Amino acid sequence: MNATAGASPYSTGGGGTVFEHHFGAVLLSYLLTRTPVPGLGDHVTPVEIRFQARAVAAVDDYLVTGLTDKGTTHRMSIAVRRRPKLTPGDPLSVELMKSFLLTLRQRWTLMTAGRWQLALAVAAPYPRAASLQALTTAAVAAGSAGVFHRRVAEPGRLNKSDRSALANLKGLVAAAVSAGAPDAGCTSDTLTWRLLAHLSVLDLRLEGVRPPDRTAAVERLLPVTARTEAADGDALFSRLREFASDCAPAGATVTRESLLRALRGLSFIPDEGTAPLPKPPRPRRGRAAVRGLPRPLWSCSNRLRPGACQPHLHGDALLVVDGYVLHAFDAVSGEPLWGPKPMGHNNQPPVDGTTVFLSGMGNTLRPRDIRSGAETGPRVDHCAAAQAVCDRGTLYVPDLQGALHAYDADSGRLLWGWRPEPTPPGFLEAPRVVDNSVFVTWTSPGSSRPWTLQALHAESGQPRWPEPLRLLPPERWLISDDTLLAISSEVGAGAPRLAAYDAQSGSLLWQKQLSNGVVGKPTACEKSFLLAHPDGHVSSWNALTGEHRWTTKVARSLRTQPVAMGGHVLITSWDPGRLIALNSAEGTVTWQSTPRRAAALMTPAYLAGSSAWAVSRAGVLQGWDLDTRRRLPGEREDLLWKPAEQGIPRAWDGVLYLVTGNGSLQAIRLDRPV
Repeated sequence: MNATAGASPYSTGGGGTVFEHHFGAVLLSYLLTRTPVPGLGDHVTPVEIRFQARAVAAVDDYLVTGLTDKGTTHRMSIAVRRRPKLTPGDPLSVELMKSFLLTLRQRWTLMTAGRWQLALAVAAPYPRAASLQALTTAAVAAGSAGVFHRRVAEPGRLNKSDRSALANLKGLVAAAVSAGAPDAGCTSDTLTWRLLAHLSVLDLRLEGVRPPDRTAAVERLLPVTARTEAADGDALFSRLREFASDCAPAGATVTRESLLRALRGLSFIPDEGTAPLPKPPRPRRGRAAVRGLPRPLWSCSNRLRPGACQPHLHGDALLVVDGYVLHAFDAVSGEPLWGPKPMGHNNQPPVDGTTVFLSGMGNTLRPRDIRSGAETGPRVDHCAAAQAVCDRGTLYVPDLQGALHAYDADSGRLLWGWRPEPTPPGFLEAPRVVDNSVFVTWTSPGSSRPWTLQALHAESGQPRWPEPLRLLPPERWLISDDTLLAISSEVGAGAPRLAAYDAQSGSLLWQKQLSNGVVGKPTACEKSFLLAHPDGHVSSWNALTGEHRWTTKVARSLRTQPVAMGGHVLITSWDPGRLIALNSAEGTVTWQSTPRRAAALMTPAYLAGSSAWAVSRAGVLQGWDLDTRRRLPGEREDLLWKPAEQGIPRAWDGVLYLVTGNGSLQAIRLDRPV
């Protein structure tokens, strides 16, 4: 509701611009302090507030977006009405109800998964607030429309005010449907329950003398002010209220970053802004500082068979795929978390936060707690379990008929399904999720280009591209800076072809014929990407235009991909075995270590503080100080495994976790913890 010149202090919608802008300032205080917004969820951190959000939601006052620790997106549509009548005979209440019912229809799947909420913000004192809150609590507890209406019909269950509020609400829902609101094929009783089960009533005390909710907002803001004094908190709230009044007519979208920029320069804001203080810089580490590293933290033997895959770290748990069995270990101690669990496939299982989805017999996925191994929720049946992936609270998995489904990882509720046309025999690999897109690949029988790729909207499953890409089967592909890169080779052809596509539209940006093969995956480096070639060359390309930036010969043979580090590129070479640092802008050699006999390096560089480490084919772990450019002491010589079968181990937070060829699981610290 926008304030206009000459308008009354309260908008025609019934919210009142004065009250609405005060509430906008309260929402901004939650955003600025990263405090959970009531109604959105105590586990959700607000990241964006959209004013006058009719363009994206029927409820037009505010749309609050937040993220969980997993990265799951939650939203809340808020209607601001100072003291709404909520009766069937009030036209403004009917319009309000129409917006609620339309949002219920449009976002019902997300609401049932707990990812979208409705809220009504009212100004206290509002006599109906207590009754509405009692009804919403009863609706959530009932779990269904039938149970809810049976319970509220019981004698003594509701008081007179609650019964009156429910009767008015039923009548208001019916009036809204008669006025054109969608009924979603439901009865008035069912619509009433749906509304109550997903509605929060925010009873706000923002007016009068010393309003409590304004005081709470000021207290919330005190820690981010210059002197943490009450006057500064009050001044900051007043500035937020002015900012809200500016944002509402423009329908602005505000993030914490944009809010900080708007507050910059105010006397009551510290010079460094209200951003969190950066971590203190790590001290420069010379040879003395890293003496005794690498240091073994623990070793676990006789648990895994020879040839087990390299571990994957999830939080404080290590998961190891050993054939058709999954093991879990505590990353700190190396102790097993639970006994080995059989799997229907020998793939790396998808993980969402504290839940791992194990493939089972009969094409099922079973969610288990990653620390205890106990089943935690409903299983997914009749699915291609080996092609499942989790991302930010959503499980994406194809079924056995060639359709891709998205499920809420916590509740198991289906969010959407999508089937490519014509129906393919099956997907080629697990989907890849990048930002808000899901990239899926499948075969196209009879086509000269049998490899097909499409990008879907992660929230709706709708295709992003007008037509899917039909390509030669790529050897490697990745998404970087809104650009999709694919490296593919025709059967019998020599060097591969490199092509780039716009990740938003799917349109071809450029393509190049390479003169040599490629080792590993392309490495993103700012607005460019790097390729390593088996003949010892490293090349750099502009990701947007395909312009060749530079090519540098660094060795006779390479087997690992480059690693970007600030303005430099680190390459571990096979022949001769050494570490090379290139300037990423020009491709010139900044420095290189002295080559060593029989020290062919078979892993990319592991960065740990100001040092870099790699393992040679002889199983020797060796390191270099990136400040002094000297070799580090403390080599290890017992790290032998079969890369083709077991994969390449990875390092997390300065700790290298690996499984040797004889099945020993080890954790080795490469740098001192901060």
